[in-house]
Amino acid sequence: MSEVIEIKSPSNLKVIGTVKRMSKDEVRGEIEEAYKGFETISRMPLYKRTAILRKVSEILEREQERLARLLAMEAGKPIKDSRVEVMRASRLFRQAAEEAAIVLEGKNYRVDAYEYPPGNENRIVISTREPIGVVTAILPFNFPINSFAHKVAPAIAVGNSVVVKPSISTPLSAIEMKKILVEAGLPDSAVRIVTGYSNEIGDELITHPLVGLITLTGSTQTGLAIASKAVSLGKRIIMELGGSDPIIVLEDANIDRASSIAVRARYEYAGQNCNAGKRIIVREEIYDKFVKAFKEKVKALKVGDPLDESTDIGPVINQESVEKLNKALEDAQSKGGNVEVLNKGPETGYFFPLSLVTNPSLDMLVLKTEIFGPIAPIVSVKSDEEAINIANSTEYGLQSAIFSNDVNRALKIAKELKFGAIIINDSTRLRWDSLPFGGFKKTGIGREGVRDTMLEMTENKLIAITLL
Repeated sequence: MSEVIEIKSPSNLKVIGTVKRMSKDEVRGEIEEAYKGFETISRMPLYKRTAILRKVSEILEREQERLARLLAMEAGKPIKDSRVEVMRASRLFRQAAEEAAIVLEGKNYRVDAYEYPPGNENRIVISTREPIGVVTAILPFNFPINSFAHKVAPAIAVGNSVVVKPSISTPLSAIEMKKILVEAGLPDSAVRIVTGYSNEIGDELITHPLVGLITLTGSTQTGLAIASKAVSLGKRIIMELGGSDPIIVLEDANIDRASSIAVRARYEYAGQNCNAGKRIIVREEIYDKFVKAFKEKVKALKVGDPLDESTDIGPVINQESVEKLNKALEDAQSKGGNVEVLNKGPETGYFFPLSLVTNPSLDMLVLKTEIFGPIAPIVSVKSDEEAINIANSTEYGLQSAIFSNDVNRALKIAKELKFGAIIINDSTRLRWDSLPFGGFKKTGIGREGVRDTMLEMTENKLIAITLL
């Protein structure tokens, strides 16, 4: 058995690095080391932890270009989008530092308002928030730097240590992030990186008795399996899972604006974003005009080398993804859908053609499952009610968008949509890093966002004092 795993760039299939293929015993050792880190940083004054987080933010700004280039090579993300991801991570560490004191402030309860238990007039009751312990953070391939920040920055802010399991497709970014945390002054034991295949080491990350919380961003199937096992062991969970976010375009919408945003929402990072606009639902009155505008804008995109400054769309992450996407298109064709290739990339690498499916039906994979790639189904509907029914028809409920010049009408539709966020006249891709992020149904459990994550990663403790 090989002791290392080669990491290949999805854009040209060249080896760009190697990581250790860890065993269960090695992972167990990393978790035990992380517990030592927890004992250190949980006793560290808050001002020292937040100073470290601010320093991390500064280093990320300084190292933005180097990290962006690594991200472009490792994840196939276009360099201009990679720079944005690093910038977001920098700001997220700073936000965690700024908001930690607010989240950890605690409360003083006026228990003299309650008759029971007797004697409340002579009591003081306060609450504090305390860290849980060791957090397991399981990262996706598509945002290896920003997801690292979303999970690690809040955990460190409140005094937890973290064992990070990056995707085997994009582990190099996480390793670099760990180096930056240590450079900023974090004890080495407070964040540990484990690398290897999930089927070999994943169980240890979930079941180890020193792990108090598991936070995962990944597929619904994987997340729910992990959640079931974790909860049965009394562990806390934050699960950000699948999504199939709809974009509803009403007949009074600005077609040029709606189509431009829809193209970006669907095809950005080759359609591999959890809150990508994966299904486009258009009123029949403007359907043909919208599709025409949509096609023109997709054909104008440049698909190619992620390190090229002019590239808009890069490759998908691996061959498995290519095969899944091919099956989705074959399924659509076999069920009467019109499949059209609008734009192609280079022959070398995991480039998948930017594709369109018109005349889709609800039994097709492109409408009922999460399609993690550059395939856009566009559905024609005759009424707002039909649009709502199609939007709500999947098991997912992350984000959605409505385009209309009638805000009242859009708000009425928003009330009927079962999603964690409804964006009116803008992209499903909008996310505010400090605000709650998550969804309904099988899209996840709990919410991410700096404050929400800190609350999830802490225990609420009451302390009662009876005055003698």
